[in-house]
Amino acid sequence: MHIHIVGAGVIGLTTAYYLKKKGHEVTLIDKEDGVAKGSSFANGGQLSYCFSDPLGKPNLISKFLKIASNRDPAIKFKFPSSFDSLKWLISFAKNCTKDAHKNNQLELAELSLASKTLLYDLQKHIDFDFDHQKNSKISLFEKEEEFVYEESSLHQKRLLGNDNVALTIEDAIIREPGIKSLNREYIGAIFSESDEVGDTYLFCTALQKWLEDNGAKFLFDTEIKDLVKKKKKLKGLKTNNGFIEASKLVICAGTLTGDIIESPQLITSAKGYSITLPPGSVDFKVSLTLTEQKILFTKLGNKVRITGFADFFYNGSNDEKRLKELLSISRDIAPDFADYDSLHFNSWSGDRPCTPSSIPYIGPSETEGVFINSGHGFYGWTLSFASGNKISNYF
Repeated sequence: MHIHIVGAGVIGLTTAYYLKKKGHEVTLIDKEDGVAKGSSFANGGQLSYCFSDPLGKPNLISKFLKIASNRDPAIKFKFPSSFDSLKWLISFAKNCTKDAHKNNQLELAELSLASKTLLYDLQKHIDFDFDHQKNSKISLFEKEEEFVYEESSLHQKRLLGNDNVALTIEDAIIREPGIKSLNREYIGAIFSESDEVGDTYLFCTALQKWLEDNGAKFLFDTEIKDLVKKKKKLKGLKTNNGFIEASKLVICAGTLTGDIIESPQLITSAKGYSITLPPGSVDFKVSLTLTEQKILFTKLGNKVRITGFADFFYNGSNDEKRLKELLSISRDIAPDFADYDSLHFNSWSGDRPCTPSSIPYIGPSETEGVFINSGHGFYGWTLSFASGNKISNYF
């Protein structure tokens, strides 16, 4: 078949890879002038196979007033400006119950672990460098009730093949001595031995080359204006560059998915931020997640990537302020992890597509011939291989 894909980020590119492996003809369409110009450009870089938890957790209910009044630096909500945004928020609140969170945890764990095997298979098939390393990950907890709650789910996850273990802070420091330099008191940690890191942008540019070498076409600077249908069957795409005939389409457009087609799962933007700096005097090896601040520290080759926050229903006007807050909090907690005064400073903000459950929607739409692979939230890089493989099985 000839299959068109909207979106040339990591989700669209891995989707194209698995479709090409099945022998299909593939054309990728993106409104930007190159691959990975959105959420894939400078994300956290962590391949969180074993610690990919939904955002909606029971502890958020108790934090609601703090979040609603914007006194929580990690998560910010503006009042929803549309009915769909309000519906998303209500559904998100329902996913913060214990039962919903446990179910979402296990579903995400299954997808994440599938991605781990698929990436290894991909690397046997294609050999390229994207600063990929098995760094493992330690998630640090300041509040005992939150640590105990996370610890309670470890047994069920291990039944799926997850290798997470709970550690005392003393044991965590043995695995990563750099924790001693952090200016916070922690009561426990979760160690994810299998977790890895990789530069998503480098991966995407390398995969683009492989796809082009294997006959895939790319249409950049091309924005979808509308789908052309006959009854409920796809016939083509109206774009800023004219009509494109298409009978099979996979939409991997992240937060823009809803502008193209109605998704069975509501998808909204959770804006995240990152800064990339040279290393500091503490040469940490293990990736670290500060669960209270929702800040990640990752070593990517010879640079340090600091990623954080989740801002809902915000536009770009808040970016500079939030980047300064991310820099300030990171410097305060981990002053020696990066060279914060370096002139080699890169910053990024991106809209991550989130469903209320944090589970992406991977499947058909109501329009015949149109499929959706979107809503991966904070784990697009991690889940891209499993979701690309899964959507390819529809063809």
